Amino acid sequence: KVSNHMSTLSVDTIQGQTTAGNVVIPNHILQVVYNTPASGQTMTDVSGQSSITLNNSTTRGTATCSVTRKDANSFFIVQVGCTMARATTAGELRIGYRIGSGSDVLAYYQDGTSWTRSHGEFKDTTTGSVGDVLSFQSVLQTTAAVNSYVRHISMSVMEVGV
Repeated sequence: KVSNHMSTLSVDTIQGQTTAGNVVIPNHILQVVYNTPASGQTMTDVSGQSSITLNNSTTRGTATCSVTRKDANSFFIVQVGCTMARATTAGELRIGYRIGSGSDVLAYYQDGTSWTRSHGEFKDTTTGSVGDVLSFQSVLQTTAAVNSYVRHISMSVMEVGV
């Protein structure tokens, strides 16, 4: 016989099997770290906003997120956002990230010359151990000798359990 009664489960503390606070539910977010630069490129400073000018160059670390890994088998969703414009459509304007001094992970994001807001989203499967501290850094790049402009930079990193 199946009962259709509604029940409420109230719990004060959920503790992981071996470590308090390390409960991993597959395909669920374990933590989110969000950051914008301290000054000059903030999301709220619109009237006094300055731009980073890129001309066939790469800028790293304008926004950073320090993440202490909660699960050895997790992966990360990395989002980098910015408002950007280009003087011409020569070359590419790319946004992305890197971990520590590792390799840049970049994708092409801007083709027009008007100011546009865009977010890059990446899945990172870097392996490691619980407690590892990963320093995610924004990466902005142009591939032609013409000015491109970037402002309103933001970055978030989500750790996802598997």
